Amino acid sequence: MMRSTNHELLMVSLLVLAMFPAPSESFLVSRPPLRRSVTVSSSSREGEHVKVREDRAGWSDAITGVESFDKAWAKAWNDKERIRCPFWRRRAVDALEAALVVGRFVLARHKSLNLSPVAGTGEKKPMASAQEALEVIRSDFLERRYYVTGRLSKAVYSDECFFDAPDPDMPVSGLRKYVDATSHLFEPKSSSIDLLSIETVDDRAVLARWRLEATLMLPWRPSVKAYTGVTLYELNDEGLISRHTELWSITAADAFISTLFPNWPGAAPGAPAAEELMKLDPAHRAPDPSPLLQSRAESSAVVLSLVD
Repeated sequence: MMRSTNHELLMVSLLVLAMFPAPSESFLVSRPPLRRSVTVSSSSREGEHVKVREDRAGWSDAITGVESFDKAWAKAWNDKERIRCPFWRRRAVDALEAALVVGRFVLARHKSLNLSPVAGTGEKKPMASAQEALEVIRSDFLERRYYVTGRLSKAVYSDECFFDAPDPDMPVSGLRKYVDATSHLFEPKSSSIDLLSIETVDDRAVLARWRLEATLMLPWRPSVKAYTGVTLYELNDEGLISRHTELWSITAADAFISTLFPNWPGAAPGAPAAEELMKLDPAHRAPDPSPLLQSRAESSAVVLSLVD
């Protein structure tokens, strides 16, 4: 169920206030004059920059694309100039940059937030066969590392593509939303994705097995222990990937808790190194894909029954 704008604004405000407590009145001075532009470093490690401009009506450029968050963050950024002490003003900048990283992380991936409707992602390139799709997917893994960068070949995916995984923020519908989420989920330089095997299931589906070990793109850089997964890619009648569903070797709860308490009692062991997994039969390198294939068969049967 979608959250209301007021609820969303409250959540964002609490986040900003928690990381940037208001200074005492003794630190405040009058407001500074309006500025034409301000460049803000959102993360010194990624070298990302967010440029925001202010005019007579207020901040005009989107920061995250979520209006309530952008307004709350921009107001806090402007208000920091009222802090007289340079030391506390610098701390305010640090806190606001951290709040921006966290906000972008949460807002980009949380399925219950109304980020945007399904949006177009450019010209499409239909594929004639599953083998052609396999080659594109292979390149997305090996060259673009799309699981940790979000850089997949959007031209071969339907804009309404359905994505599902054990992640509690799944499922989601819409290629743009998935790309936005994965682009702000992991820190690419310290994350890795290994393609363990890839094969066609039939002329309309591809199955890939992989290993992932990652660092979340949050200020304190928590690590996600290595795990394996299997992803089923299904093509629609237009020759575009319309379903992207996966299974993991660990539960979502284990993945989350292990980022905070790596050695908690219920933790499953991390996945072996990719080199070790490659010595196994492909079927044993990642979770059994049977549930995905069964779900696909059941969905196809339902569609056929409706047609009949």
